[in-house]
Amino acid sequence: MQEAVLKIKELGPPPEGFENDSVPGEEGFPSDETLDLWDAYQDAVVSICQPVTWEEAEILIKCCPTDRMAGVEWSLLHCIESCLSNRSLLETPDGIEKYRNLINGCNSEMMKELLLERL
Repeated sequence: MQEAVLKIKELGPPPEGFENDSVPGEEGFPSDETLDLWDAYQDAVVSICQPVTWEEAEILIKCCPTDRMAGVEWSLLHCIESCLSNRSLLETPDGIEKYRNLINGCNSEMMKELLLERL
C-alpha cells in the first residue's frame, strides 16, 4: 500500500467551499487550517504512483473532493482510473459492473458523475 494513499485515507475528503471557509474579517479567503489541509491533500495526490491497485482505488474513491480543487480532482480521478491499467476488466459485463460498483461507492457526487461519464 502506497504511503500517499494511506495519507489520503488519514486526511479524508478535503474541505469544500474554498470561498465559504473564511477567516472572520477576510471575506472569501480560507483559514490557515483549511489551506494546510488542502496542501497536504494535494501533496499526497501528486505523490501517488500509477497504476494504483484495486485496494488503493477503494480507499481513494471514499476520499474524493466534493468541490473543485484547481485540478487536483482530475489528478485523483486519473489515479482511480489507473486501477484499470489492465483493460481486460472492462471487457466483460461482470468487470464493468465491478468498476461501476466501485464508482457508486464514491463519497463525491461531482467525482462519481465524472467517473461514470468516462466509463
